[in-house]
Amino acid sequence: MWLKKVFLIFATLFYCFLLVGGCHEGERAALMSFKSLLTDPSNRLSSWKGENCCNWKGIKCSSSGHVVVVNLRNPHPDEVMINVNKEVVSSSNNASDFALKGNISPLLFTLDHIQHIDLSFNNFIFSKLPVEISNLTKLTYLNLSNSMFQDSIDMQFSNLTSLRSLDLSCANLVPDLSSITVSLTLPPKLDSGVDLSKFSESFHWVKTISSLSNLISLQLSNCNISGRIPTAQLLNLTSLSTLEMSSNVLTSSIPDILSNLSTLSVLDFSGNDLDGHIPYLPQLEKLSVSTNPAMTIDLVTMFSVPWSKLTYLDISFTRVGRTVPPSLSNSTSLTVFLADGCSIEGSIPPSITKLKKLRIMMLNDNDITGQLPKNNLNGDTPLSLFRKSRLDQISFGVSGLSVEIDDQDQSLVQTFQPEILEFTSCNMRGEIPKFFSNLTSLVILILANNSLSGAIPYWLFNLPALSIGEVHGIRSISLSGNKIHGPIPESLCQAANVLQVLDLSNNSMSGTIRRNLANCKSLIYLNLGQNKLTGTVPKELERVTSLHYLDLNGNEFEGSFPTAIEKFQDLEMLNLAGNRFEGRIPKFIGDLHNITSVSLNNLSSPLPENLDGLKMMTKTQNQTTIFGYFYSLKFTGAQLEIVTKRQTQFLVSVYSYNTGFDASSNALTGKIPEKIGLLNGIPFLNLSHNNLFGLIPKTIGEMISLESLDLSYNHFTGEIPVTLTHLNFLAYLNLSYNNLSGQIPTNPQFDTLYQDGTAYVGNKYLCGTPDGMNCSNNYRPSTNEATENRYDQENVLFVLVIFSGFVTGISGVFLLLYLIDDNWRNSVSDTKLTFVPQAGLTHRPSSSPKYMHHEVKLHAHA
Repeated sequence: MWLKKVFLIFATLFYCFLLVGGCHEGERAALMSFKSLLTDPSNRLSSWKGENCCNWKGIKCSSSGHVVVVNLRNPHPDEVMINVNKEVVSSSNNASDFALKGNISPLLFTLDHIQHIDLSFNNFIFSKLPVEISNLTKLTYLNLSNSMFQDSIDMQFSNLTSLRSLDLSCANLVPDLSSITVSLTLPPKLDSGVDLSKFSESFHWVKTISSLSNLISLQLSNCNISGRIPTAQLLNLTSLSTLEMSSNVLTSSIPDILSNLSTLSVLDFSGNDLDGHIPYLPQLEKLSVSTNPAMTIDLVTMFSVPWSKLTYLDISFTRVGRTVPPSLSNSTSLTVFLADGCSIEGSIPPSITKLKKLRIMMLNDNDITGQLPKNNLNGDTPLSLFRKSRLDQISFGVSGLSVEIDDQDQSLVQTFQPEILEFTSCNMRGEIPKFFSNLTSLVILILANNSLSGAIPYWLFNLPALSIGEVHGIRSISLSGNKIHGPIPESLCQAANVLQVLDLSNNSMSGTIRRNLANCKSLIYLNLGQNKLTGTVPKELERVTSLHYLDLNGNEFEGSFPTAIEKFQDLEMLNLAGNRFEGRIPKFIGDLHNITSVSLNNLSSPLPENLDGLKMMTKTQNQTTIFGYFYSLKFTGAQLEIVTKRQTQFLVSVYSYNTGFDASSNALTGKIPEKIGLLNGIPFLNLSHNNLFGLIPKTIGEMISLESLDLSYNHFTGEIPVTLTHLNFLAYLNLSYNNLSGQIPTNPQFDTLYQDGTAYVGNKYLCGTPDGMNCSNNYRPSTNEATENRYDQENVLFVLVIFSGFVTGISGVFLLLYLIDDNWRNSVSDTKLTFVPQAGLTHRPSSSPKYMHHEVKLHAHA
């Protein structure tokens, strides 16, 4: 026996000796080919040299020397975000420093012993998936998420029968159905609206994946999947434990039959267009259906049966509209309950205290009354209460509690180091507490809608965390809705900052925008609206190319339209209203492809013609999309001001369907371009209070998403286009105070809009309005007739003015002569004046056929 053991030891040592010089040469060559097509800005592959590839970073080998693991996941995936269009973008300039970039070599997939591949959060610049991937029959883990592939899932996955975990989130691997007839590899279109589940029954992605019977985890978030949930195919995955299909365009209800997947424990359908209710799925441990506004959830019915395994439930931004039932306490395993923005009513039942494992409960933006039974907090809460707290997150947003800054100089002990601190509408008074400067772990600070005063302290933007590491530091600051005054501190946007959200709106801040704001290159949200800021927008701001939201409204900015905005190619919302900007609207406005809302002021010139460049306004928006998708709204404080329906609205929850084009109260001239009809994805258009003229374009009738249209207080002429009756969603219309004429178009739905005529007052040539023409006998004057009548009236007035001026001039001459010469005066007394048209010039036409020109000679008769 001992000889056998000795032999095995020597055999193992001999084999290891053979491997010292390197791994299998063919596999090493395949990895080097893979590396040769990549750029590596962070030098992550610097160890990829020498003969032994088993020692390279990200590579692991089996005991036999075959490569079994390739793990090249971006080490800083938090630096990648999903924007409002559900596209993968970088949220800071540092992310690209770590992402591998380039094409993917087919030789990587010839490593037929490989079991684990993770290429997530890199940039393979829309590479296709090589067919060689089908060789990896031993592969158990594949993660291609957020890696910028672009291809179609076809038979290349069918042989991967050993797969247990597959993550294709944000990988652009599900194509638009309309492109499949040409090529299965054309780029996908997010707005296709095509029901892919019907096509999946033949040969599409879901059929291929449903054959992977060993799958335990399937993640298909943000994959452009539309249509119904492909239930029949998913039921083939009898070992499935985790199913994530968030941020797609699924439009069905959750099928009850999913309860047959007895192994399913995690289900995520958040961010879709689902409707219906939540079926009873007692096997679930985690369930997220947040941001499905059409989904109706009856908590009373839902918890009338036990959910004994459920630990995590997120129903935020769905329809609940009832109270939290006492039966919620039957889910004794519940640790996280998120129900923001659900219109929940009534008080929280005392039985909630039975949830001993509950760690997080979020009920923001509801209609909850009464006291919180878990701790009976009410009245004033001293800030020193948290002195010994070890909580990572503290949120008292809109809770009804008042937070008292009881000891401004009291330093909290080192254990109090929260990452998120939110005291929204907590009646905080005085200056921003100085001891906040010791919160070195702070990532999100929200002190909005309080009564804080004084200036912003210099240390707020210079917290110690700002200079620790490459991805640490405060990312979101909201001080909106306070009484803060003074200038923006010079300490704002120092080097190495990672600030992404800055909201200083609705205060009394003065001074100018500092040029060092350009150092905040990670900013995606900037709101300085409703202050007393002056000066011009510095050109240096153009370096903040990551901006998605820019609000400067209600200040005293001046100068021409800020040219820096041209660099904001990711900009989605722009509000410059209520300032002193002057000059022309630049043509580049039409080239901001992602913009969904525009509010301008005091600008002249015609509207830009290149409206087809506003690509996001030409798409009907997915109503489940919320601006600032990466951050919840309570962290961004995102707020959109739109002027529509005769009033200013402030929308705290900025959904994409609240967006539109507001250029009211400017000095715009010219005609509305015919291409306005291309903006068929916006729900409101406001061009009121300008100097626009000409006909209302018929193409407005192609703006099928319009709910509000305001063209009042302009100089539009002609008839109201019949095409406006095609706007089935139109709920508000204002065409008052123009020069419109003719009959108001009729349509059963259109006729319900302002039957009192208030939408049409101030158009005296328009039939049927309170102050307009009485068009009897179904008389309907044409556009030309109305214009001709108005033209004739102007001509008559012109002739009368000219004639009276002529008579006055002649009379003045005679009066002068009369006063100068008595003899002449005597002779004139016997003279008769007559006006005789000169021969040949009696009817000389002028430039207008309406004016008849006469030459006059004076004859004296003795």
